[in-house]
Amino acid sequence: MEQVKFAENLKETNAKTAATFTIMMVMIFIVTFIVTVFPIAPTLIILAAPAILMNLGWLVFARAI
Repeated sequence: MEQVKFAENLKETNAKTAATFTIMMVMIFIVTFIVTVFPIAPTLIILAAPAILMNLGWLVFARAI
């Protein structure tokens, strides 16, 4: 029930409070995203590089670029 009261109070307060809350949540999301993706980034690059090179190779072979 406390969450509902918080949401209602947030609606009643000014736009600055809502904007501050939104920015805070975005910053938390960005930090957690970086912390989560950073350890697996080298693996993603290693897995994606051959596929990108093969696609470029087919485009060159087909004289699309």
